[in-house]
Amino acid sequence: MAKFYVEMLIEFAGEIEADNEEQAEQLAWTNWGDQLDNPISYLSVNEITVEEIEEIEIEEDDEA
Repeated sequence: MAKFYVEMLIEFAGEIEADNEEQAEQLAWTNWGDQLDNPISYLSVNEITVEEIEEIEIEEDDEA
């Protein structure tokens, strides 16, 4: 079995009511999620990168 580092670039999008762009950006940090009642919700997966870190060797006990 091997161990992998996985990086996913996931896009979230939606509409937020705010007084200005700075406030909208601040609100976006806490108003996102995978549920439809969040103003900013899941849109798509853009990329998945996988890199093998190490191979894990499993030693089996010798039973005689």
